[in-house]
Amino acid sequence: MLPPLFKKIINFFNKFPEIGPRQAIRFFFWFLKQDQKEKKEFLENLKVLIENTKFCKFCFFPSLEEVCSICSDSKRLNEIVMIVARETDVLSLETAKVFKGKYFVLGGLILPFEEKSFIKERLKHLEERLKEEKNIKEIIIGLPFIREAEPTLKYLENILKKYDKIKVTKLAKGIPAGGEIEFTDPETLKSAIEQRK
Repeated sequence: MLPPLFKKIINFFNKFPEIGPRQAIRFFFWFLKQDQKEKKEFLENLKVLIENTKFCKFCFFPSLEEVCSICSDSKRLNEIVMIVARETDVLSLETAKVFKGKYFVLGGLILPFEEKSFIKERLKHLEERLKEEKNIKEIIIGLPFIREAEPTLKYLENILKKYDKIKVTKLAKGIPAGGEIEFTDPETLKSAIEQRK
């Protein structure tokens, strides 16, 4: 019923996280109904995004520069680095204005039966950063309190135990079990950071 091109684009939308087949179809038809000017502007911006987006060489947050605005901010605390699973975790923490250090974005969680070699590759960069940046005094592990995060947590703890001069802390359980940083309110985030152990 639908032309193959339509199906290709719907399948692309369907790959978005937490988007099911029905939502993918809605996205597709919504986009078709936009006026030509809107569609053209979207495609131009998408082209610029594809051609110019980089990942910050220090923290792997997406940026249009080699170094993101957080890592290049001289007012941030260089001695504290928080390791988070996703880019959206950084956005939530920055919106809450409760963390003054810098970040390291894993890009997901290491899950059994899933190829996540890019996360392990990023962790090699983290080790290089820890060896080079002698001013790092604390690493906060800011992973979600979900069972799926446990293999990543163990992997991180195994790497970080080699750096005995760096204090390793975890967010306090102000974030509920099963809770995602992305969806946590600012007050709870503040409490989790302040009561970290």
